[in-house]
Amino acid sequence: METKMLLFFVLLWTTGCSEVRDLSGKQFTFPNDPRGVNQPHVVLHAKTNSISTMTVCLRFFSQMNRMQGLFSLATVDHENALMLNKDGDGSYKAHTGSDTYIYKKLPTNLLDWNSVCWTWDSQTGLTQLWLNGLHTSQKLLGKSVVRGELSITIGQEQDEFKGGFKTDDSFEGDITDLHMWDHVVTACDIRSYMNQGSFSPGNLLNWNNLNHTVSGNVFIQDADFVEPVCQ
Repeated sequence: METKMLLFFVLLWTTGCSEVRDLSGKQFTFPNDPRGVNQPHVVLHAKTNSISTMTVCLRFFSQMNRMQGLFSLATVDHENALMLNKDGDGSYKAHTGSDTYIYKKLPTNLLDWNSVCWTWDSQTGLTQLWLNGLHTSQKLLGKSVVRGELSITIGQEQDEFKGGFKTDDSFEGDITDLHMWDHVVTACDIRSYMNQGSFSPGNLLNWNNLNHTVSGNVFIQDADFVEPVCQ
């Protein structure tokens, strides 16, 4: 009986349970997982089954010089329905379904936080990336609307719906202030987000009221992303 109870609590700790929490001033810390057995990640729960336009913003701190998944949204039909990852040379790959665009060698901090926002509109196919207050020109990406049950993760990149995790593209570091909207956020609001000003929180994913499930060795800690003091 004791063995069964112990196994139950180990499974509960490993798989985690869903909770809604205000994570203002907090960060998810993803430590290394050298053997690939723990697969630390966080599942984010959004109340929608269709996305035709979106903006996702987050801040990350990492010193890993390899491919890392920053945001992974999969459906049964497309493991890369909406996905953003960063390469070792500072290139960022934006995926919508079977379409990909690579933003090559963008200036990324290794010893400081990075603020990144990604916008996409399926009606026009236009997409844009913002990084630390700067933005790329708009590019053309896919026009396919994302439909069906959504699986959203950070910390691991999904190579299949709700799984297919690999150590060599997992995220190692800290993530905070993640928001997702069902529209293209204005340049003014994105600049305000980048500069830690006021902005309307995400209506699909809201860091201040985040429905999430932690799995594996992921720690919720006080964020060391410090707001500047304006004179």
